[in-house]
Amino acid sequence: MKKLILSAAFLGLGVFGFAQRTSDRKADFEQKKAARMQEMKQELNLSDAQVAQIKALHESKAAERKQEMMAKKEDRMQKMKENEAEMQKILTPDQFKKFQALKEKKMAERKEHFQKRKAANTAVVK
Repeated sequence: MKKLILSAAFLGLGVFGFAQRTSDRKADFEQKKAARMQEMKQELNLSDAQVAQIKALHESKAAERKQEMMAKKEDRMQKMKENEAEMQKILTPDQFKKFQALKEKKMAERKEHFQKRKAANTAVVK
């Protein structure tokens, strides 16, 4: 019984501790990035010039990753359009209208589900 009460107390503390996180993730990320850079500077005994070069390297790599993500997104969108054109060739006009309506419905359901998850996650983080 004593163990059960202690377990419940620790679980409760863990939940409340988790709920105290800030919702500003970008600012938190920037702080962690600066702390990691400072730690690296101290551990490796980096000069200010080296720190600036490393920051520039990280920024350029981040820009490259962003560019790659955009290219992949454009490629996915192009494939979706091609698939849509193929479906239009196969289906009758009435079937294609129904197909588009079903697709719109599914997208709306996914969007709603995502928004609910996002709201739930935001409520937990605050």
